[in-house]
Parts: sequence; C-alpha cells; structure tokens
Amino acid sequence: MNSANTTAAPVSRLAAGGAALLVLAAIAWGGATTRGAEAAVLGGLGLLWLLAPARRPPEPGVILCGVGLIILASTAWWPVTWFSIEPWRRGLQGLGMALPSTLSPQPWLSLDALVWLLAGLGWMAWLLGLAWNAATRRMAMGMLAGGIVVLAATALGAWMAHVSVPGWRSERGFGPFPNRNHTGHVLALGGVLALGCAADAARGGWRKMLPWLVGAAVVLVALIVNYSRGGVLLFFGALALWAALEAWRRRSWKVLAIGGSLVLVLVSMVLVGGGALAARFAGGADSQVAFRVLIWRDTLTLLHALPWCGAGLGNFRALFPLYRSASINQQIVLHPESDWLWLATELGWLGVGLTLAVAAMVLRGAFPLTQGSHRRLRAAALAAAVAALLHSTVDVPGHRLGSALLALLVMVLSRCDPVPAPDARAVIVLWRVLGLVALVSAVILGRMPDEAARAEAFSQAGRLVEAEVSANRALEKAPLNWGAYFTRAGERASRGLTLEAVADFRRACQLEPHYAGLPLEEGRFWAHSQPALALNAWRDALRRVRPSEEVEIYGAMLNAAPDEANFREQMLALAQGRPSLQLQWFQFVPPAEARAHLETMTAAARQCSPAQRQSFERRLREMGLEPTAP
Repeated sequence: MNSANTTAAPVSRLAAGGAALLVLAAIAWGGATTRGAEAAVLGGLGLLWLLAPARRPPEPGVILCGVGLIILASTAWWPVTWFSIEPWRRGLQGLGMALPSTLSPQPWLSLDALVWLLAGLGWMAWLLGLAWNAATRRMAMGMLAGGIVVLAATALGAWMAHVSVPGWRSERGFGPFPNRNHTGHVLALGGVLALGCAADAARGGWRKMLPWLVGAAVVLVALIVNYSRGGVLLFFGALALWAALEAWRRRSWKVLAIGGSLVLVLVSMVLVGGGALAARFAGGADSQVAFRVLIWRDTLTLLHALPWCGAGLGNFRALFPLYRSASINQQIVLHPESDWLWLATELGWLGVGLTLAVAAMVLRGAFPLTQGSHRRLRAAALAAAVAALLHSTVDVPGHRLGSALLALLVMVLSRCDPVPAPDARAVIVLWRVLGLVALVSAVILGRMPDEAARAEAFSQAGRLVEAEVSANRALEKAPLNWGAYFTRAGERASRGLTLEAVADFRRACQLEPHYAGLPLEEGRFWAHSQPALALNAWRDALRRVRPSEEVEIYGAMLNAAPDEANFREQMLALAQGRPSLQLQWFQFVPPAEARAHLETMTAAARQCSPAQRQSFERRLREMGLEPTAP
C-alpha cells in the first residue's frame, strides 16, 4: 500500500495544481464567457483527465444523480407530441417558423448546453476521484487564494490607472467577468480561502500568517470597488458561517460571539467607508432588488406552463419573453437571476432536486471537522462552498464557467481525506478516454463559428448575401433567435424583398414582444422606402413603452422620419391622446405645419407640465405668436 501511495503522490500533485491553474486561467480569461475561452477550458479539462486521471470512482449516490440528470436532459429530444403543446408553439408556427418535432424547440442549443452539463459533472466526478491529502489540499487552496489575490490587485491597479486588462470583459472596467456580480462571487470565495490559508499558517507564527491577511484585505477592497452587493454579502456570509462552524465544533457560545463581533466590525467598516456601495445596500437609485423579484415571478409563471421535465437545456432566454408580465420594461432579460430557477425551467424541479442531492452528498463528506483533519482549511472551504450555494439562489454564478469551476473545486476541497484504496484500472482508462473525447470536442467547439455574430458583422460590412446565409445557418441552430430574424429581415429589406422582410420582422417582434427597440429599428428600415410600414412599426414601438419613456422614443422616430409634410402629419396621428408627444411634434416640425394645429397644441399644453408649457410658449414666440392665457 505504501508503494502505491508513493506512486500516486506525483499524479495527485499534478492534478491538484492543474485543477487550480485551470480555474484561475478560466477566471482570468474574461471568466471563460467567450467561445474561444470555453473551448480552451474544455481542452484543459481533457488534458487533466488524460495526464492525471482519477483513480477511483465517486460515491454511488453521486453517480446515480449524475446519470439521472443526463437522462433528464435527454428529454429535450423526446417527441413534443408526448407532452401538452404550449400555445406559443402554435402561434410561432402560424408565422411560418419551422420548429422541430422535439420537446426542445432548439435541439442544437440543447446539445451545446448538454456538453457543458457533462463537462461540469465530469469535473465534479474527477475531483471526487482524486486522492486528496493535506499537501495537495494546501497547495490547491494556496494557489487559488493567491491567484485570486493577484487578480484582485490587478483589477485595482488597472482601475486606478484607468487602463483595461486584455481579455477582461467588464462593462464597468473592473474585473474579468462581464457581470460585476460574478466578479464579486469569485473575489469573495478567494478572500475566504485566503483567510483559511491565514488560519492554517497561524500555526507557524504571525509572520507566515500576515501575507494571507494582507491578501484578504486586498480582496475586500476589490469587493468594495467592484460595487456588487452579492459579492460583499457572500464574503461576510461565508465568514459568519465559518464562525458558526467553529463555535459548533467547540460547543462554545464564546467563539460564536467573538467571531460574530469581528464580522460585524468588518461589515460596519465597509458600510461606513464603502461610499456608493453602502448606498446600494440602502436601496439607492442603482438598486434592482424589486426588479429581480418581478423576474422571479415571471419565471415561476413560465415554469407553471412547462412540462414536468422543463423546456430543454438552452431555452430559457428564448421562452421567457413569451411569459413576461410583471417584469416588463425596456431591459432584455438574459437569465432568471437564479441558478436554481434557471435549472428548473430547463430540467424541471426534478433536475433541481437531483443537483441539490449531489451538493448535499459532496458537502456531507466535509464532516466531521475533527482535530488533525486539516479542519482550518476545510472549514474555510466549507463555509465558502455553502455561501456559494446560497448565492446561486439569487444570481447565476453556476451558469458562468469561471465561477462554476471555482465553486465546485472549493466544495471538494472542504471534504475529509478519502480512505486509502487501491487504484481502479478501469476508472483510469475511462478518464483517459474521456480526456481524449474532451480534447476532440474542444477542437470542434473552437472551430465552430458563431453564425449569428457573423451575420451581424456581414450586415454592418454591407455584404448582404453573406449576411443572409449566415443568418439562415444561425436559425437552423436556434430557430427562436429573434436577433437572427431581425438581421435577415434587414438584409431582405435592403434588397427589396419586402414581403419576406416583413415576415421576418414580425417573427422577431413576436419572439421579443416587449422591447421597443425592435419595431423602432424596423421603422428606420422602412421610413424612406415604405412609409406605411414604418408607421405601423412605430405604432407598435409606442405601444411597448411606458408613458415616461415615450418622449425619448418618439424623438428618435421624428429624427429618423423622411422630410415630407404628409409623413409628419401621420406622425402627429401617432401622438394622438399623448399631449407630451404632441408638443414634441410641435417643436420639431416647420412653423407652417405647426400653425395648422395651433388649437390642438394649445389644448395639449394645458395637460402638460409647467416646463413643457414654457417650451411651448417659447416656440410660439419664435413663430411670431403670442401665448394665450391658460
């Protein structure tokens, strides 16, 4: 047995170090949110499985739940006639959209998502099959914590220097992820791991502990600058859980009180010195908690209409607009603001139950937190893992590759050392075969073009025929992609194919029935060639917006309108019953046209705000007219 352990030790170090490096690389490459980064991560998984295969299978319960999830995902290709037909499917087919006969209306997208489900299950199974020990756990946690501290310091340095880091995709210019909440998720887990490393290093004296404390402080500053409430709550929530675990282990209220007090002191410091972040917690203008609740309500409505097994992987984004009611505004919703609701819409509540069962079985392996079981490191990892699971109820870090890989690795690092067991030759061979499959899949994925993005690029370059060809290919893969319909409609309109373009515009607007930008842009296409079609589209755009948003969108229409008196007259008809828009039209048109409607405009001005009436009166004076008394 000792000989076997000696042989396995280098492989375990390679696996532990490779796992940590792969996670850090995925985070550093924009959170692995681009097709190229995804292919590279899949290739990295393949290399790890090929060069450092797991030598034992995970526990049977995890295998059974994983198989259950795969079977559940396969329902995407079951005949749709086995289920009740949703009304939206008949409506879209009535518009001439060719939908497949499978439950999933987009089986190719479901296949793409299934690849990542398999990759995630494989990642977890491989991690569980490794022979973790004190050395490999300490190395992996140290690499993760140190790497995230470096990422946090890099983000702070780039933010202060007002420079962008290549490959990072944050819209705010801070951190690698496009979404600040996912950057906050990673920073919070890294900060907790750094504190765990500090607690472990404390046995060697404060000098060994100090660098990790400084690193955790850097992460905390980065969390504040990142401006994400979720990240801050995750960090302090994990610290509170850690204190509770330690108090429970020692059966000591004193430990709980001291740990809770330290957490409260840190929270107070953040709230006092956090500036704009503290204002977000107070429900400032940038707070969107109420909107998130509305998204959850609409997602539950969608869930109620779906079969027991969900809509099939990869279909939430396309179907959510068709069931949107409470959360209607001019913001396109990409996800339901909850990993668990997202999973439920695509795999049903059974999928949620199986996933929770896997998480429970993995975390059960973290107990007991006894003396001599490296409990300081494992308790920090356990607290971070539980906090990450809770965070996934109100955000979607589990659907972002960089943050998901990190959370799963942290979960496994919290477990006790596995019982020594001989290598299973069949398991080693299986992992090497899966490694080859992953490498081949990575090559295929990397070479697979994004046809929707290509169609848009061709359109902007004026290459109309190529744009339509790419749009057709995109729709073969994703027939509910309103963007591809819209791109193809624009190209057909530019080539004079009016009937075909109108049909595609209708399909796009039906798939996204609440966003006013679609009919607004459609009207711009038709304004100079088919004015009647432009007016119909703009009428739909005004129907989609709230009264507070009408002025902005109507102004865009006036600016895009052809310079024709008859068309402007019809634009006034669109504003009927909307006094603020009538005054906007009055301000825009030539004086001769404005005078013809002076009486109507005077009546409209009486219903508007004082500022709007003052603008109306200034316009009258510019026209050489005196305002009448109200």
